[in-house]
Amino acid sequence: MGNVLTKFTYGMYVVGVRAGDVRNGMAASWAAQVSFEPKRAMVAVKKTRFTHSLLDSAGAFTISVLRRDQADILERFKGEKEVTETTIGGVPVISAENGAPALADCLGYIELEKVHAFDAGDHTLFVGEVTRMKTISEGGPLTSSDLNGHFYGG
Repeated sequence: MGNVLTKFTYGMYVVGVRAGDVRNGMAASWAAQVSFEPKRAMVAVKKTRFTHSLLDSAGAFTISVLRRDQADILERFKGEKEVTETTIGGVPVISAENGAPALADCLGYIELEKVHAFDAGDHTLFVGEVTRMKTISEGGPLTSSDLNGHFYGG
């Protein structure tokens, strides 16, 4: 008998953040819209992740939505990675208007201004108000069910 929590289906995302001169991107699956008015979304980030400390001090972040054909780039956003002005882990990024990095090639991304951070056990829920959205390409979103259990975490 397995853990039913591993049967939940999640979208697959890359969270981008910039705190001062430090930029990073992190693979994430626990992200969701939480309000229509005002438009808000959240991402859950494990407290031990490097990106968590950046989100703690940053005022803004991005959530890039991966296409179904982009499963191969998820590994590039786990652990330590090389970060330049135009790439993270070798994946091209752009600087969103809010200063945080977003994937140059994905379904699209949202820019958020952080409004709340809630303790959720070993994760923190970072809630942001959507300030801008951009669609980049068409296609279906990558979900955890597309990965056959190869990615689990937030």
